[in-house]
Order: sequence, then C-alpha cells, then structure tokens
Amino acid sequence: MSGKQRKPVRQAERIAPKKKGFNPVRVFFKIVVSIVLAFVMLAGGACFAYYKITGNPPFADKGVVRNNASDTSLLDAFLKRNIKMNVAVFGVDKDGTRTDVIFVVHYDSAAESLKLVSLPRDTRVSLTDEVKANIKAEGHSYNQVTKLNAVHAYSGEKMGCQNTVLEIEDLLGIKIDHYVKIDLEAFRAIVDAIGGVDMYVPQDMYWDMRDTGDPLINLKKGDQHLDGEKAEQLVRFRRYVEGDVARIQTQQLFLKALAEKVLSTETILKNLPDLISVMYKYIDTDISMADALKYVNYVDKINMGNVSMETLPGVGQYVGSVSYFIHDAEATREMVDRVFYSAAATDTQGAAADSKALLIEVANGGDINGLAATYSKKLEDAGYRVGSPSNYTGQHNTYTRIQVKNEGVGTDLVSFFNDAKVEVAPNEIGANADIRIILGTKEQ
Repeated sequence: MSGKQRKPVRQAERIAPKKKGFNPVRVFFKIVVSIVLAFVMLAGGACFAYYKITGNPPFADKGVVRNNASDTSLLDAFLKRNIKMNVAVFGVDKDGTRTDVIFVVHYDSAAESLKLVSLPRDTRVSLTDEVKANIKAEGHSYNQVTKLNAVHAYSGEKMGCQNTVLEIEDLLGIKIDHYVKIDLEAFRAIVDAIGGVDMYVPQDMYWDMRDTGDPLINLKKGDQHLDGEKAEQLVRFRRYVEGDVARIQTQQLFLKALAEKVLSTETILKNLPDLISVMYKYIDTDISMADALKYVNYVDKINMGNVSMETLPGVGQYVGSVSYFIHDAEATREMVDRVFYSAAATDTQGAAADSKALLIEVANGGDINGLAATYSKKLEDAGYRVGSPSNYTGQHNTYTRIQVKNEGVGTDLVSFFNDAKVEVAPNEIGANADIRIILGTKEQ
C-alpha cells in the first residue's frame, strides 16, 4: 500500500446538498491519467514513442519490487517495478461547489487490477482537526458533522480537494496518493476527445429538464454511438423502474465501454491533440508532469478482467431532519482490508484462503546469508507472489513467524517451513507487502 501506515478506521460515531439531478459519470483513474499521459507523450519524445510502439519500456526488467507510488523513481518506473496507488476522483456540481460524485480507485500493477470504491455524497462524517484548521485558515465556516460532499464547499476552491482527501483518508484509513477533479464539461470533452463511445442503451430514456436549465434526455433503446452530449444524457438519467440500482448498472456499463476504448493505444495516438487540450482546459489534478512521466510505464499493466466496483457499506437514514448515508464501520473495515490491502477471506467451510493472490515478503531472521532469497525462490516456484527478500533486525526466534493482516490467511504457507506459526500483525507488516515471513533459526 502506498504512503503512510494505515490509520485505524473510525468507530460508528464517525461514521445542504445541491440539486440531486446532477450525477456525472464516475470517470475512473485510467481514463483521467490517460489524458495526463497524452501530454507526456508529446514531451517524452523518442523514449515514450518507443514504449507506445513496441509495448516495452526501455531497459525493461522482469524483477518485481513493490514500491509505494510516492516513492517510485523514474528509474523504478522504467524498470516496471510494481506499485500500488490510490487516486480520489471527484465530480463537482454545476457551479463547482460540491463533490457530488466521489470514488477512490486502487491500482495494483502486480495484479494488473483497478478497484473502484464509490463513496455516497451524503456520507456522514465528522471533520478532522486538520480539516477544521484548514477551513478556518481560509476564513470559512463549517459544521462539525456534515456530509462528505460538503467538505469541498466549506473549504473553498483552494483547499477543497485537499480537505476532501483528508476526510476520505480518515474515513477509510488509507493514504490517497493523488486526486482528480472533473465537471460535466470535462466529462463531455473526454468522451468527444476519444471519438465517442459505442454501447447498448438498455431502454428508451426520456426526461425533459430544460425548464431548469438542464438538458433534454432523449435516447432510444439499442446499440448507440454516444458523443459527449449523449453520454451525459445517459449517465444523468434517473427514471428507472428498478430505481437507483438500474441507474448504477447502466453507468457501470458505460464506464466499461469507455475504459476499453481509452485503454487502446490507437485511441491515444489518434486523438492526441484533443486529449492534450482536455487536460489543459478541464482537468484539475495534483498529478505532476514528473508523476505522469513515471506512471506512463504502467499503461499496459491493467487487465480489464480485473476491474471491480464497490460502494461504501452502509444505509441511508435521517439524523434529526437531515438525510445522511451512515457507513457501517465493521463492514467498511472488511472492505478496506480486502480492496486496498488485498486481504483474502476464508471460504464458506472456514478453510484458509489461498495466499497466492497476496504479495509476500521473506525476511531473514537469522545469520545465514541468502536464506531469505532461497525461501523466496521456493515460494515463487510454488506459484506464490514474492517481493524482494529483506533482513529482519528485531529479536531472533527459533520458529518462523508468518505475519498476516487478517485472521484466516497464511496457513497454507506453514508446510514450507520446519517450525512456523501464523500471527495476525497488520501494524508490523508495513505497506509494501500483504504477508511478511520472518525466518526462524530452525530454518538454518
């Protein structure tokens, strides 16, 4: 995981919106970063061109080293050393005040996966001390307990995204590496910049909102080519018999179609000038040019079969006269461990889950040089994902310690060692691995 150690998720107690008709599509990390990378493509010159044409970065290295996104150097990126990254994506309302669409994307280059977690805009939060201090410094007022989408409004244009990021970090107990903010104009421009999107519209959609200054929605059921204007109609339509569930399903179908097109190298090359224009005019992000130059090396390390979408667990309810989304603290903790920390679960019979999907660090807890590398190779040969070996500087033990972040994980590794015990120690493992194995002296 990237950045700081994970903070504990708040307990249950932690647990005035604009017009509800607005709901731009949750355009996820890959789409936005592709636009940023389009500029890098122009500035990167021959090296970038070589990468895009051949699919191979210069000086490619097959080795796998887990790095935090913030710690990844340009050389690390050229060598395609694996990273994990969290990006907060905000869709703002028509006047740019409130973040009416909020989600976090977790990218894992080793797993070639993108996991999206949607955070309902009405999520009830209590402002952290740092956020309150930032708001006061800008001369604004606030309510201590509020909705997540109001944090941006309280904070003002200068600190809106930064403060919302801080609240999300506190809510989920993770570190956010970057943010991206778009509005409806940006959404339309993105779709138009790639030449539109082809998809099957699941039903006739008609909704005349012109009396409020919003567009007329008029789409027909069937295969459609959606430009920016029609794509906006699709994602803003709400009048489904099945309610919000059907709306979310339709938006996700559009996201997948949009992602598949943006992931195409041909799309980026063909529409480069328009993509650069969109980046300069519409996208507000803290992804610097240096960051973009690093991340470009991971463009091909996303598998569309490994894209998943979830929503913060919880329920909608009134607190006094105000309607909130109240997150479920325990279910949120489980979701965070699974999505952001790759924690496996036990099966329905209670058997230990396979640890082969998790990243393992083997640390030498003895005095024999190369022992950690030997066991790393043994686990790799057995099909496990293993990072670089390390040396453990703490107290030596006779038995091998298999440290895991969640109970029920790691027992399938015991048989590889002479004397091994599994222990749940999430705070000791750190951010660069899911499981840490500290070799005992009996392994010598």
